[in-house]
Amino acid sequence: MENKIEEVKVHKTAVEKSSPLFIIREKELEINTRILKAKKEAEVLIQKAREEANKIREKGVSEGQKEARKIGEKELARARAEADSIQTEALKQAEAIRRQKEGQQEAVRFLLKVTLPF
Repeated sequence: MENKIEEVKVHKTAVEKSSPLFIIREKELEINTRILKAKKEAEVLIQKAREEANKIREKGVSEGQKEARKIGEKELARARAEADSIQTEALKQAEAIRRQKEGQQEAVRFLLKVTLPF
């Protein structure tokens, strides 16, 4: 009797495993497992891509700051050179005006000496 019960159980299991519903459930389980695996792989890829994007962004910011400093230093040097040039030219003009005024003062003294009797 036990053999018969065991035989029926084995037959029942075999029939259940060969039934379309069982095969569909097996395929669903297999597909769901694949989907979960693909989702996990995609999450890993997305995380790596985010990390790489952050590295690229940080590098871009750093390089941008370096370039901005270079440009700022270059423009500051240019502005200083221009200021020095303006100052030099202003000093030359001031000296020329001073000489001209000295000459005019000497001329006025001379004229005053010549025209005024004292």
